[in-house]
Amino acid sequence: MEVALGGNDLGWRETVKQWGWVAVMVGLCGLLAVLQYRWTGELSEAERQQMGAGLATQLELMARAFDRELREATETLVPREEEELPPRTGRLPLFGRIAVATPEKGVVGLELLDPETGQRTKMVWPAEWDSFRQEILRRVEEGYGPPRVERDSLLLESPQFRDGEEVAWYLFELDERYLRETYWPEMVRKYLGETDFDVSVTVGERGKTLYGPTMTGADATTRTLRTGRKKGGQEGGGRWRISARHRAGSLDAAVQVSRWRNLTIAGFLLVLIAAAGWALVRNTSRARRLAEMEFAFVAGVTHEFRTPLAVIRGAGHNLLSGVVKDAAQRERYTKLIVQHAENLTEMVEQVLGFAGTRNGGAKNAHEAVRVLDAINEGLEAAGGEIEGARCEVDIQAPSEIPPVMGDPVALRRAFQNLIGNAAKHGGEGGWIGITVEVGGAGERQEVTVRVQDKGPGIPAGELARLFEPFYRGERAKADQVRGTGLGLSLVAEIAKAHGGSVTGENLAEGGAVFTLRLPGARLEEYDEFAHSAG
Repeated sequence: MEVALGGNDLGWRETVKQWGWVAVMVGLCGLLAVLQYRWTGELSEAERQQMGAGLATQLELMARAFDRELREATETLVPREEEELPPRTGRLPLFGRIAVATPEKGVVGLELLDPETGQRTKMVWPAEWDSFRQEILRRVEEGYGPPRVERDSLLLESPQFRDGEEVAWYLFELDERYLRETYWPEMVRKYLGETDFDVSVTVGERGKTLYGPTMTGADATTRTLRTGRKKGGQEGGGRWRISARHRAGSLDAAVQVSRWRNLTIAGFLLVLIAAAGWALVRNTSRARRLAEMEFAFVAGVTHEFRTPLAVIRGAGHNLLSGVVKDAAQRERYTKLIVQHAENLTEMVEQVLGFAGTRNGGAKNAHEAVRVLDAINEGLEAAGGEIEGARCEVDIQAPSEIPPVMGDPVALRRAFQNLIGNAAKHGGEGGWIGITVEVGGAGERQEVTVRVQDKGPGIPAGELARLFEPFYRGERAKADQVRGTGLGLSLVAEIAKAHGGSVTGENLAEGGAVFTLRLPGARLEEYDEFAHSAG
């Protein structure tokens, strides 16, 4: 008893240690998850700042490039003080119209300039340019401040000087269609590449969209069209705005999506680690329990072997030494030897049968088996247990039972174990019921065999472990019921090998019932058994 308690105490300590490691692992995974959450938050903020700074830098480079291109284009057309005529140049796609405004005798004349030839052609002031004409008149009459172009206009102006005085103004009207369809798309590709950002260019204070989608809440923005003049006048303050926003809605939203994606992957990996630890502990616990059961099985089988061997050896010694002289006594001793030899053989066959099913032995044989024949052979093989328990056996079966394709020896052993189990554990009820049913339709029917007793039933705590190998119930061990703990496990293996199943449960009216379900053979799998009684 002390050894048993020590073994249980050791097992309890091992279980506590294993689950302690699981708790430590779960705690470490939780701590790692918290740290991962904080680290990803810090990295996401750093990434957001870096992306925002990079985006702002690229927008500023784009704006400066636009301003520089405009300044260089206008400077090639406006004559210097010492020049009489502007230099000729090629086509300038940025501009739709280029004109020269010249004040003279209270009026302002306007000439259309061809940049390729340098020729000027008189033209009428367009209505949309009239405000600038008024500005030139104000400048000439009042002599105060340079003329101003409306900030919402696509018009640029650059004065021509002579002897330090403004004598004319060059007007450059930007080509809106070219900017929208050609220029800005190329600039976005050049400075941002295949980007996840939408870019828009808006004109003036009212924010008329020249290029890109209408945008609110931009991630980065800058000003452009900051062209100024070299002499007099004011430096441009950036009449246009270039804005960019991430397609996810904002840069913060995009970074958050990336953060949560990384957290999800990290969390999944942490869950896998925790699950692997739990599975390792569980498998270790199962392996330890199986090892304990195997040890108990070896001890139990050794004890079971010792009893019949001792009886056989004692009876044989008495017969050999001549101690037994009476014929009736010799016959009794001979029957005793035969009985215990059969018990010993049965235990050996049980162990070998279990090993055979684990190695797929039950699947090797494949022939049509009559179910009632297998049941009767199992009854005959379990006759010793039935006779010892003084049980009455009642068989209920239909007239026609389809055969089962499989191993006849394995099926006989399955029925023998179920019937012997009912006799050993439920024999005090004095009755064993065997019921055969055929169900299902179509090519393959199902044969159900129920073995029922009227004994005390199965303890509730043992129902889940009935079919574990080497497991024996506490009542069986306390009552010293002969067995190896392999019978029901062997039945489960045989049922599985034949494509069936077995279950055990208690009945409301008392006793227990084991149900073995096996698939019937198809009609084409057998001929002579197609219409037999099974």
